[in-house]
Amino acid sequence: MSLFIFYFLFFIEQHDITLGVFTGSAWNVPNPTAYRLYDGLIADFRALYPEYNVSYKSGILARDYSEVISENILLSEEPDLFFILPEDFTTFASLGVLANLDDYIINGSLDVSKLYENALDAGKYNNHQYALPFEVVPSLMFVNVTLLHELKLSMPKNNWTWSDLMYYAIHATKDTDTNGVLDTFGVNGWTWLDAAYSNYELLFDSMGTMALLDQDGVIEAVDFYLKLKSLTRNSIVPDFDSGRVLFSPFPYSSYRAYKYYPYSIQRFGNFKWKALNMPKGPNGQNASELRVLLIGVAKKSKDKKGVMDLLYHLTLNSESAFRILAYSQGLPAQKDIITSKRAEEILAHHIAASETPIDANLLDELIRDSIVVPRFKKHASALEIATRAINSEQVQSTSSLKNFLSKLDHSLESYIKE
Repeated sequence: MSLFIFYFLFFIEQHDITLGVFTGSAWNVPNPTAYRLYDGLIADFRALYPEYNVSYKSGILARDYSEVISENILLSEEPDLFFILPEDFTTFASLGVLANLDDYIINGSLDVSKLYENALDAGKYNNHQYALPFEVVPSLMFVNVTLLHELKLSMPKNNWTWSDLMYYAIHATKDTDTNGVLDTFGVNGWTWLDAAYSNYELLFDSMGTMALLDQDGVIEAVDFYLKLKSLTRNSIVPDFDSGRVLFSPFPYSSYRAYKYYPYSIQRFGNFKWKALNMPKGPNGQNASELRVLLIGVAKKSKDKKGVMDLLYHLTLNSESAFRILAYSQGLPAQKDIITSKRAEEILAHHIAASETPIDANLLDELIRDSIVVPRFKKHASALEIATRAINSEQVQSTSSLKNFLSKLDHSLESYIKE
């Protein structure tokens, strides 16, 4: 028996799998425990599958990752399995770089019923599944509780609306010392995109070939956004950390990074604040965009069984989900994880004793109600063009705004088709 164990441990045929990762966070916040996450996930996998060696190249910053992976693909040297940032997925899928996962889902090898449906949709291209979600980041609205109390206003309800946001903004946007300069403000950072997404509008079709800015729901969103923006009378609105702004939206990753020690003492330290859900539009939900970090399998990968086992382990294994919760600034894409007792203990582990962690059921609702925005090669630049144009506009009649957005729609459509 001892000879058999010796043979198994030292002479079992080893297979190599390469994993494409980056250091830090995909969400532009500090994450000093990224490698601790990767190493822990790999160690767990090796314990289950000792025949596989999993390696990754360290030192690639998140901001450089897209370029590095793209260069690897051009050289046919892409890793067997690699992270895919939201803005890169459509490009990689359209180039035929990624393996189609449909058969593995149909035969039950990948039980995607464990995942949030909208997060899963982020990895679909032409109605085929080419990647699975690793972690997700919904958006939340931060409220300055100290300022809220000073204004003698009550906390928004869970199903609050644009109308409620306008009510709060009107009461908070004030020239308190009557010197002609506004001192406090209702909201900063809530954009026309937040308005559109919380009204369930996507702005572009899933293939990135058609702009949808002339839709009634988008017109409604831009109209509300311009009216809300007009309250500030073209004043420069300070950042939320000034303590003079009542509301400001942030992705969950910012909440995680800055609510938890030691970052909690560096941001928003002079007032009490809390995370809420987002206000909803007439046709939307109390949520906004869901950012999704995907993992895809290289089509050229030779050892598909081992790579698929690793994909399953990273995205569908419950222990992996808890590791993501502990060592990432995002949330696992598996349903029923963040509402568990164990998740509650993990989320409360590093928080100050005086703080209350965000309600897990609220996080779960935020993820479920958020929309996944189709991204494509010119998506970011198209949105920048639209944002500049919309921010230069003033409050106007519905017919005038509709005409403006129709022209902008045609302009963007020409741009993305160039």
